[in-house]
Amino acid sequence: GAKENELPKEQKIKLICSLLQQAPPGEFVNVFEDLRILVHDDHLLRHEAAQMCATHTKSNFTSVAIKGENALVTRYNDLGGNRFFDPQNNFSFRFDHLSGRVDKLLLYCCIKRDDVELWRETLNVVLESYVKENFASGDCRVYKKILKSSPFFAQNFCVSMDRVHF
Repeated sequence: GAKENELPKEQKIKLICSLLQQAPPGEFVNVFEDLRILVHDDHLLRHEAAQMCATHTKSNFTSVAIKGENALVTRYNDLGGNRFFDPQNNFSFRFDHLSGRVDKLLLYCCIKRDDVELWRETLNVVLESYVKENFASGDCRVYKKILKSSPFFAQNFCVSMDRVHF
């Protein structure tokens, strides 16, 4: 019968992870939904997909719309606990990787405007101008990083364009 032809759980997990890993940018949810139909095990699929989805959305610089503004979901602005910081709009938000929903916005009104932050803002303005001029749709952010208690401007900038990601 059907049970005889069913893959062992370990093989299912390996296959699920492999297919989810290969999902094109912006298509993770579609691949996930297709796998739901094929696998018939929502608990297993959701468990395995949760971490894979978080990795996928962060590595593809997923763009999200928040109150008329766009923000990116990346490893560079990950605050932990599925919260992400947007330096351009000075807020953080919680992001559900599987549903793509954004909630629990927190406004940051006391960002230290030191030389590093001014440099980051300036580079972000220039990069935004370039992206808007050269791509039909796209988002970008420049992030700063603190190394060993001293501000250092790491070359962390992310550009997300409609189905093309750097």
